[in-house]
Amino acid sequence: MRPVLRLIPLLTCVAVLAACGGSASHVPSDGLPRLDFGYDTSAPLQFTDHGLAHSATNRYVVHDVSYASGGRTVQAYLVVPRGAQRRPAVIFVHGSGGDRSELLPQAELLAQRRGAVALTITAPSSAVTTTPRTLGGLLAQARSLTVNDVVAVRRAVDLLQTLPSVDPHRIGYVGWSAGARLGAVVAGAEPRLRALVLLSAGADSLSAFVANAPAQARGRVRRVLGSVDPLRYIAWARPGSVLLEDGHRDAVVPLPALENVIRAAPKGTTVRWYDAPHELDAQAYSDAFAWLAKKLPIEAA
Repeated sequence: MRPVLRLIPLLTCVAVLAACGGSASHVPSDGLPRLDFGYDTSAPLQFTDHGLAHSATNRYVVHDVSYASGGRTVQAYLVVPRGAQRRPAVIFVHGSGGDRSELLPQAELLAQRRGAVALTITAPSSAVTTTPRTLGGLLAQARSLTVNDVVAVRRAVDLLQTLPSVDPHRIGYVGWSAGARLGAVVAGAEPRLRALVLLSAGADSLSAFVANAPAQARGRVRRVLGSVDPLRYIAWARPGSVLLEDGHRDAVVPLPALENVIRAAPKGTTVRWYDAPHELDAQAYSDAFAWLAKKLPIEAA
């Protein structure tokens, strides 16, 4: 098997799951670029409310909404508790193969129990189904897919800050699986997020990817994938702003990958383990919402 083709499964996984950024802002001490995830902040959000997603409850309503990000339309659900006061808000991002509906039950639970606004988005990368057949194409895709995802989260923050129901200074993030890996990058890239909960977040080391590359391409692989390495970005998160929750019975993300994220996280990161599979359980989300309530803070509904 040719070396480039041997990399396809490995780099396709990176393209779909790893979080990426925009242009380089500076080069840290490891010689790899740190990306600034820049975007046109003046571009219209084109926020559209398509109406209620389903029957409203006496505690909250769910709107089918969309907004613009990097020339794309991001589909989302906006969960708004009843009442006129400004509230904290939380962005939810799904796992691989999921969409905005995957974490909608948890978003509704947060609104019901804690009275917070919630926005569940479909990551732009979920619409990509093609796989390049060259190493250069794979590396470019690995970078660009989650450039779009990171920018979509940043635009979600922009959107929430325009809503009269949201306190613009109390915005958080909840990501599961691929959404948690994306959140590891977002944690070091979006300072407006005050608190981030990453559930079942795992990542292989950069050295593992480089070791599997053809010898003549290892420098290039290190530069490109290093520039989008979630283990590097979570280290730049604000101390105390991250909660990591993992399951002892996770059969999807290997234990070493979960531990990689824990080791890379900054001082003050809270880590909790559950006797649960990759999907975790109701207790994990209850604990996550209680932690967010202290960090944002959120009043009990």
